[in-house]
Order: sequence, then C-alpha cells, then structure tokens
Amino acid sequence: MPSFRDIEEVREFIRKTDKDTAVYVGCDSRQLRDRTVFVTVIVVHLSSKHGAKVFWKVDKTKKISSLRQRLMEEVNRAVYHALLISDVIDGRHFEVHLDINPDENTASSVIVKEAVGYVLAQGLKPVLKPDAIAASCAADYITEKY
Repeated sequence: MPSFRDIEEVREFIRKTDKDTAVYVGCDSRQLRDRTVFVTVIVVHLSSKHGAKVFWKVDKTKKISSLRQRLMEEVNRAVYHALLISDVIDGRHFEVHLDINPDENTASSVIVKEAVGYVLAQGLKPVLKPDAIAASCAADYITEKY
C-alpha cells in the first residue's frame, strides 16, 4: 500500500481508471501516550471488482482526549481528502466511510447525526459501520502499525 505525500498522484491514478471504479475515503485514529495518530485512506476499487489500490497518509498530533473531538477530526480529515479528489471522480461511485457505529450501545454513536450531516452538507455520501470498510478496515489496519 503506497503512502501518498502529494494528492496529485492519487488524482492522476483515479483519472486513469474506468468509470466502473469506486472510490472510498476514510480515516481512523489511534491514541498513543502523548499523541493521536490519524490515518486517512483513499481506496480505489478497480472496476468495482478487480481488487483495489489503497493510498494512505499518516498524521500525528498532540493527544486529543475528547472522544467526540477525535471522531469529528476523523470525519473532517476524510471529508477534506474527499473534496480534494471530488473533481476527478467524474461519475464513479464515491463514498466517505466513517468509523462510526450507529448502534446506540457504542461510544462512537454520540456523533452520528452531526457527522452524517457534515458529510451530506459537503455534497458527499456518508457510509457508517459495518459498511465503512475504508475507515474500519483499511485505515484501522494501518493504525495498528503505530
């Protein structure tokens, strides 16, 4: 999985794919001692059936103690990167995957409404767990490395 330093390489890769390709953007985070690590991924599902290429970016910040603030920062990072590539999507299936569980018995459910509303307000399609594979699988896998 290649890490991306320049969003232009992701945009160029998407441009070269066929219109059946799907693109998913997600973010996950992990708490370390004094840092919060955010991993943002862009999953390009080739022709929606031939495997995928995953681009990822790691950012470390001062530790964010508030769960609500950290989860909204994940949403913000996913939306930001989705907007950076939105003009090259050109009719391809496009989703923003949120590492948020709508089940009210889970901690992340506290921000479902505001997170979904924020994504929709940007003209993007939000997807929650368990269907949010870019955030809950791809980004989560990379955060485990830190």
